[in-house]
Amino acid sequence: MELKKNRTWFWIITMLILALLIVFIAQNHQNVRIQFLVINLTGPGFLVFLVVFFLGFFSGMGWDYFRRQRRLHRQREQHSREDHKNADYQGH
Repeated sequence: MELKKNRTWFWIITMLILALLIVFIAQNHQNVRIQFLVINLTGPGFLVFLVVFFLGFFSGMGWDYFRRQRRLHRQREQHSREDHKNADYQGH
């Protein structure tokens, strides 16, 4: 019963998002032009907005990924140094 209830909510939310997407596309179908440095984007509004959105989304994901990797690298180095100190201490 619980699984069916969750599935129902999934479909309700999916249909709501789809309806909002259709409204977004319908209201932004006219051509727009965006200039940034040497980049000129011209096209249907909803496509240009989606491209800009996904560029920001993936940039944020990449930033988070590299920060997490750097943090893990530091932790590994710290553990390695601690292990080395412990080995030297136990060896003497």
